[in-house]
Amino acid sequence: MRGPVQDPDARPDGEASTPRSAPSRRAALRLLGGALGGALTCSGRALAAPPESLPPELEGLVDPEAFDIFGRGPGRGGGPGQQLEIDLPQLRYAGDWEPRPGALRELGQELRLRTRLVPLREPTSVALGAPELFATPFLYIAGRGSLPNIGEGEGGDADTAEPEAVLRRFVDLGGMIVFDDADGGADRGFARDVEALVERTLPGSKLVPIPAGHVLYRSFYIIDAPMGRTRAKDHLLGVLDEGRIKILVIPNDLGGALARDQNARYRWPCSPGGEVQREWAMRLGVNILLYATCTDYKADRAHVETLLRSRRWK
Repeated sequence: MRGPVQDPDARPDGEASTPRSAPSRRAALRLLGGALGGALTCSGRALAAPPESLPPELEGLVDPEAFDIFGRGPGRGGGPGQQLEIDLPQLRYAGDWEPRPGALRELGQELRLRTRLVPLREPTSVALGAPELFATPFLYIAGRGSLPNIGEGEGGDADTAEPEAVLRRFVDLGGMIVFDDADGGADRGFARDVEALVERTLPGSKLVPIPAGHVLYRSFYIIDAPMGRTRAKDHLLGVLDEGRIKILVIPNDLGGALARDQNARYRWPCSPGGEVQREWAMRLGVNILLYATCTDYKADRAHVETLLRSRRWK
């Protein structure tokens, strides 16, 4: 899947888009916020109904089946304006557990603009031994350099004596764990330790490349190459169980592409593709969240809320 960073606003034939032929990125995001996010709401009141079909301006940008689920109101699990509240929890452990501060907050803001998902304004951080860990089917674990014992809290006290058992129960109940390597290929320490943790958590399992045809790459946007702050790898890694991703490893530092500073400026440059690459990284983040909260929805043809209600959380 490796290749030049493609401009998200380019036409399918490779010719750069113009104001007359296709929307600019800003205009496209406005379309996504309205069309794909369903009705905008103000104090819980619906302002507009979603369109009945994929607007031609978004063809080739968004998967039609994703629009069918997230862009329609009546007949797809709820009326216009219905929104789905979720949290984006990040694991807190002893060590550098938040190398890209604010990355999930920024991703949450983009999810609110582009989809019906409504993440909390401030994503929570959870300890491995906390009951809140099982409140959502998504868990984000970031780090750089060597990964310490994630069963230890920030103060060095043990949150759980058996971190592997907790992670195993989380994925067995239907959850998905996402490891984000903030080194972006510059250091093998984090990747090596994650591989070892995966082997201890799911004995006999191996991290393998996520195939190009996997639903993750079209759960919302159509993505040819997964990007982050870097492009160290042209694929994601994961543990798959009959096609379902239990554990996902992002080698290209997704959080580094998303995080902003206190002045709302992006903290780290994206290389080699600059801001075009950053937009593709954002789209990858959106796809991951939709996949994690709505596993294999295309096979089930069911609305995400129905799937969330039916998950086997105890």
